[in-house]
Amino acid sequence: MLLGQKENTEESASWSLPKRNLFTFKLLFCTAVKYHYHPLRLVLVPKWNPDGITIAGTGIIGDGPTQLTTPKGLYLLKRTNELYVADFGNQRVQKFSLNQPSSPATTVAFGINSPSKIYVDDDQDGPTIYISVFIGNRVEKWLKGALEGIQLGGECRSCFGITVDEENNVYLSESDRHRVVKWSPQTNLTTVVAGQTDERRTDDKYLSKPDGLYFDRSSNALYVADSGNSRIQKWEKNALSGIQVAGGNLTGEDAGSLDAPNGVWVDENTKVVYIADEDNHRIVRWLPGASSGDIIAGGQGMGNATYQFNTPTDLTFDSEGNLYVCDNWNHRIQKFLLIENKPCSPTSTGKSHALCFYCNQYNKWIVITTILLISTWIIQ
Repeated sequence: MLLGQKENTEESASWSLPKRNLFTFKLLFCTAVKYHYHPLRLVLVPKWNPDGITIAGTGIIGDGPTQLTTPKGLYLLKRTNELYVADFGNQRVQKFSLNQPSSPATTVAFGINSPSKIYVDDDQDGPTIYISVFIGNRVEKWLKGALEGIQLGGECRSCFGITVDEENNVYLSESDRHRVVKWSPQTNLTTVVAGQTDERRTDDKYLSKPDGLYFDRSSNALYVADSGNSRIQKWEKNALSGIQVAGGNLTGEDAGSLDAPNGVWVDENTKVVYIADEDNHRIVRWLPGASSGDIIAGGQGMGNATYQFNTPTDLTFDSEGNLYVCDNWNHRIQKFLLIENKPCSPTSTGKSHALCFYCNQYNKWIVITTILLISTWIIQ
């Protein structure tokens, strides 16, 4: 009998399972569930539909629950599938449910003097929102249901980028001071971790007008959108200078250049860097070690068509690999559907150094293989 032996009594229709096989069944079943629901992993060169879908904002300035005004930053909380947007012109942070896209947004922080970028701590007790306040020259922490924010640390002059590491240290880019600082919740002190205070140059130990930040928890590296130098710099832990990972060939619109990059997102598995190339009105992908990038969205001039942007300022991805872009002066958030996530080759990418592999953990064969293993163990 596949699931054990039937009891030798007319009154019982229950089934029993040997203890060893029951343990194995539970273990393998949990493994199957884990792999089935694990977020999708992107390959080196996936493709997205070039036409975006507006999922937040209307494209028209307004302060209604479905509207946005010059949104600057966004953060996707994958556990709840909710998108948080720094609604810069309306001095608030809006929360949109991606599971119910027709529902109006909820205001989760308000009365903020020009919120720029945001980070949301995935805390099951209630998400905590960290907000860089540009004109207010500070960073605020908003607890769930709060009526006002808590200022962290001292002044953050022209505060733009923000990110948080596993120890709840908060990283902030001070644009006018050309540096990135780290605020420690243990000491309530800030220390400079990238750039040189009040000095802007092109050398690797300097920054110029730094903007968006991304902290790679798998390597403890901080990625900085070095906007004034039109490049992306990676700063390893305790490093005295940065490593250029994208751009840097002077300001421009060719494949090897960027123009005032604003937002940065890093795939922690492949180390591919995705960039909101603001003044080129495009989203660019830059492979590890590459001397040039390629356009994955926009790049067809400034405009409000589905395939265009007007100064994109931030980006992120959901657990299914779809791309979300903060389309600042179009007053909207655009979603680009993932349409291809297959293995690549140096021939298909045009990059001889590409290390192409397929690591999509949603693959059905993983679940099927696990189920076959379950069946085999139970029969034994």
